[in-house]
Amino acid sequence: MKFLQKYLVIQTFRDKFTQNIHSAGTFYETFDEKRASFLIESGYLKANDEEGNQHDEPLKNLGGGYYELPNGEKVRGKEKALKALKKVEGDANESRQAQ
Repeated sequence: MKFLQKYLVIQTFRDKFTQNIHSAGTFYETFDEKRASFLIESGYLKANDEEGNQHDEPLKNLGGGYYELPNGEKVRGKEKALKALKKVEGDANESRQAQ
């Protein structure tokens, strides 16, 4: 029996089968493990842990068009939040490499 799995989209893409656009920061749901594996390997989805959970959702929707970043910063507008998220993640990667 297959279960519906939910994956975090980390790079915007258009699904070649459905033609739906999946934006970064949203979730992609599928029963097809092979398709999910392909999208993970291609860099579009984030892999789940062994229990199938996503623990670190990058953007928290606060309502009213506001989003909270992992660093606690609040940003209005999804596009601005996604840009700020990339900057925060880039800064975190740079600080890890410096150590």
